[in-house]
Amino acid sequence: MRTPFAALQAAAIAALALLSCAPAASAQEKVVVYTVTPFPEMNRRISDEFTKRTGIKVEYLNVPAVGTLAARIRSEKDRPRADVFATAPVDFHEALAKDGLLTPYLSPGLPPDAVAKGYADAKGNWTGWFATATAIFWNTSQFKKEIGENAKPPQTWDDLLKPEFKGKLVSANPQTSAVGFVQLATQMFRLGEDKAWDYVKAFAANSAQFTPSAPIVVALVEKGEVPVGVFWLSDILTAKVGRNQPLEVMVPPDNAVAIWAASIVKGGPNPEGAKKYIDFLTSEFVQDTAAKVAFYHPLNTKVAPPVGAPSLTEMSVVKYDMEWATANMDRLRKKWGAVTGQ
Repeated sequence: MRTPFAALQAAAIAALALLSCAPAASAQEKVVVYTVTPFPEMNRRISDEFTKRTGIKVEYLNVPAVGTLAARIRSEKDRPRADVFATAPVDFHEALAKDGLLTPYLSPGLPPDAVAKGYADAKGNWTGWFATATAIFWNTSQFKKEIGENAKPPQTWDDLLKPEFKGKLVSANPQTSAVGFVQLATQMFRLGEDKAWDYVKAFAANSAQFTPSAPIVVALVEKGEVPVGVFWLSDILTAKVGRNQPLEVMVPPDNAVAIWAASIVKGGPNPEGAKKYIDFLTSEFVQDTAAKVAFYHPLNTKVAPPVGAPSLTEMSVVKYDMEWATANMDRLRKKWGAVTGQ
């Protein structure tokens, strides 16, 4: 028979053992997510609901440039700190996968036709969870003052080359931003590469500036500092509808729709938690939240498109060859710099 002291001693040893294990257990119940989405309220709702459903906490690193986060993942390859790269166009994930920096995973939450529609990678390197389209937009209070009383708002890509828009355009630099590169690649697919470079040169001649940080584009047009811009439709609607700014928008024909995806960083601290997070991104809750808060287009057909936007099926889109765009990204960016003098 054990004495009371022996029993207490055994209990104390057991308690100490549990305490020594507690930090390791806690560390496992967290996923680290790298993201560029500039919507803290959306991220908060998604992380709170994910934690509620799984018990796993979410820690975000939010940086407003996709290329910066991709470079960070590369720099951390020997000791990855992220579990999930949550927000980037597909070509960025493909480039990371090519370098062996991602862990393939096909989520069971995906619809059967997700791969066929281009919403998920057949190898599982990335999982799409929302879409955005590029769009032309202008400041309604400044447009006629800056362009002319009889000027008509641009309706097509080619309209942006008209003489009245000289020095009146702003867009993102394709060397540093996802939307800038998508806009550049769109012209390649729309016109063919030879004619596209002529277009790029003429567009640059009409441009006031190419911003190194993508979100500045919307801010400049909002403030009326530049009357016309090209950017993601979702961000434009966030300003127009969400903040009641004097903006109007046009989704031009032969447009690009970019699938924004998430991937699992190879060697991350919590691979099982990362899989659960990817699964959650495909849910109706997440995609409805993204549509309502950030004006992103859902890929889940049960969720309505954002207010003020056409559905994906209503858009006239160019045939965007993602494999070609990924393979030629570095070359196109360098040539863009040479052609535009940027």
